[in-house]
Amino acid sequence: MLFASCRFARLLKFHPNNKTVSEINQRPAHIPALDGVRGIAVLLVMLGHFLIREWWTDPQWYALLQGGWLGVDLFFVLSGFLITGILLDTKGRSNYWSNFYRRRILRIFPLYYTVVIITWFSTYFIENQRPAGYDSFWWFFGFAPNIAIALKNEWSWHSHIFNLNHLWSLAVEEQFYIFWPLIVRFVPIRYLLALCALLVYFSTGLRHWTDDLMHTSMSRASYVLPYCRMDGLAAGSFLAVFFRLQLQHFIPFDKWIVRILFCWMGYRIVDGLWNGNTQYLATLTALFFASFLYLALNQNPGARVRRLCENAFLRHLGKLSYGLYIFHQMFEYFWHDLFRDTLLESGLGPVWSQILYIPLAFAGTYLLARISWVVLEQPFLRLKQKRV
Repeated sequence: MLFASCRFARLLKFHPNNKTVSEINQRPAHIPALDGVRGIAVLLVMLGHFLIREWWTDPQWYALLQGGWLGVDLFFVLSGFLITGILLDTKGRSNYWSNFYRRRILRIFPLYYTVVIITWFSTYFIENQRPAGYDSFWWFFGFAPNIAIALKNEWSWHSHIFNLNHLWSLAVEEQFYIFWPLIVRFVPIRYLLALCALLVYFSTGLRHWTDDLMHTSMSRASYVLPYCRMDGLAAGSFLAVFFRLQLQHFIPFDKWIVRILFCWMGYRIVDGLWNGNTQYLATLTALFFASFLYLALNQNPGARVRRLCENAFLRHLGKLSYGLYIFHQMFEYFWHDLFRDTLLESGLGPVWSQILYIPLAFAGTYLLARISWVVLEQPFLRLKQKRV
């Protein structure tokens, strides 16, 4: 899942005293930078969704800033890294399966099913709507809204009060949890590295194949199906295995080639967004964010990317990132009615209305996420942290 525990210093020699991996394995530590990575990811996603298309007269600037949807790819990379790390850490234990699924259920299910049930109740008993077929709530209860979106080749309709379309990414991760623990358990680690690289490589081809099946380019199916999103998850998994094998010694964090590749990929992504050529960005974005994560894990406390990710504000947002992600678009219609329409009626104009709308929608989302963290998430996290 997007928001797995980040107690993974044992994946790399991430310690000021440069202790060995075996020593760190005995005393797993928290890596603050990973909270910051989450914070950056959720900020990107919220920025992309808080832009109001009709307020923008310049389509290029809108496309560039709306590219915050790429934050989902950062979540996938981080999730692949953390989940594979968890699985590698517990690979030899008798409670390998129960420990993994117990932790995932306690982290993901409470908030997820709370918002799905609230939306279902609102749709059936307040709006008196009965969505069926690909719009049925059974897809959500079964963690499969992405499958419905792919079959329909359109975003689903659910409610005039709440929007749940963004839960497709959680479905991708839950489906990843079905087969990936099996692979990690039985594939030797030296072959796992090659498998991750192959999955990244073939993801682009699988997207094209899916688009051919749908008889369109950039179909919804090629965006939301799990095998089409394996590049991000596999890139993060590659890093987890990479550090486990201590291969970072061959590509030092401060090596100039890493920074050059990172900047080049960043330029290509910006250029693709600016010129509307986003069809081939997915795998490039996965590699870009994997390199960003690699730099964030730099052992040098003074490294720029690591310092950015250890920023207190970003780390705080990272802690609340699950709730922020869930609520920011769930209440999209509410934010529009409460903030967008009010701003427009005030006569401020689209530019100032957009500038003010973003912090207002963020504040409302933050408040809900904070309440969710205290009331719903923390109690289950305490259970999650107990050993089986």
